[in-house]
Amino acid sequence: MIQWLMHKDNKKFAIMQIPPCLVNEHYDDRYFDVVNAIEEAKQIFFQGTGLLEIFAAMGPGKKEFRIGETGFGAGRVLVSLMDFLGQSRFSDLSITYNSVELHPISAGRMASVLEGFRPQVGSLIDLLVSAYSKLDITRPGWHQLQFVLPFGSLILNLWIGEALEMVHALALPCDAWFLDGHGPKKNPSIWRPELLLAIGEKTGTRGTCATYTVAGAVRRGLIAAGFDIEQHPGYGGKKAVLRGIQRQCR
Repeated sequence: MIQWLMHKDNKKFAIMQIPPCLVNEHYDDRYFDVVNAIEEAKQIFFQGTGLLEIFAAMGPGKKEFRIGETGFGAGRVLVSLMDFLGQSRFSDLSITYNSVELHPISAGRMASVLEGFRPQVGSLIDLLVSAYSKLDITRPGWHQLQFVLPFGSLILNLWIGEALEMVHALALPCDAWFLDGHGPKKNPSIWRPELLLAIGEKTGTRGTCATYTVAGAVRRGLIAAGFDIEQHPGYGGKKAVLRGIQRQCR
């Protein structure tokens, strides 16, 4: 639904009315940008962590890669990643995708939240929703889904519970982190120094991270966690984002 508003100079412009299903009631915040969320994820998280360049540098043969995500939500970033890698030239990737969600939503709501992206990634939405619907999201701890896709294989390890618990439960460090979740003002716990330090400890040497927030506390927390942080141009209405490379030897 489109609402029309009048700007102070009497020029008319449109804004999109946010459907209720897109608002996370636990944080009074929307799950993502309702217009450009798929392309936003590709620029901020996938290009921001240099995925394609990393895979190309691995050379021929099977390429194993571990990703960590803070804030699974409706699976928007995962669907975006499947689409992004599906458009690449790679067919030998083995991706382990570790994510966490404190307030899991139903499969039906997931489908509703992602509905606006159906023209672009409809088959991937159906794939994720169908698999997700088989999980018992009332049970805390790890849940696993496996997908075989044109770019290779992807295993989703979804932790139902608190983010710090998930990071501590990881058996192996991640090669890249997508720091999502809601912003520091809406959900400060997912950006707290203790969690960022733990993420730094569960990141391989020269591993990368990316996030849409440029809040000073987040920048300082990531630097303390061992990341060299740079600010880069954002996407859409976001002026800037952060990217980091783990500098500490492990």
